[in-house]
Amino acid sequence: MKHGSVDIENCPVSEEVLRQLTAETLSQATEQARRLPSPQRSQLAVYCYRRAHLRPLGLAVAADCTREGLIKEAGYAGNIIHQQAAERLGLPGADASLPRHGKRPVSLSRV
Repeated sequence: MKHGSVDIENCPVSEEVLRQLTAETLSQATEQARRLPSPQRSQLAVYCYRRAHLRPLGLAVAADCTREGLIKEAGYAGNIIHQQAAERLGLPGADASLPRHGKRPVSLSRV
């Protein structure tokens, strides 16, 4: 079963729109991304997430995408992107308290 865009290298929005999104605050960029059709918004979230310098924008956009849309776009990675976006915003259904890989969370506080 194939997931996602055939073209992962080209941005799903015009260069001008991407430039505007990166020049705005995350909340302004998210508001502008909400105007995009849902499939294009999921593509944009995955495109940005896959680039380290755009990852915060990708997660902000992903927070407004459906889990199904992100999974359709990026397969299992879409599920992870959705989870990270939800954890970042503290949304219901995001279980940030679960330890990763069965390990206890690291704390720098002294007991």
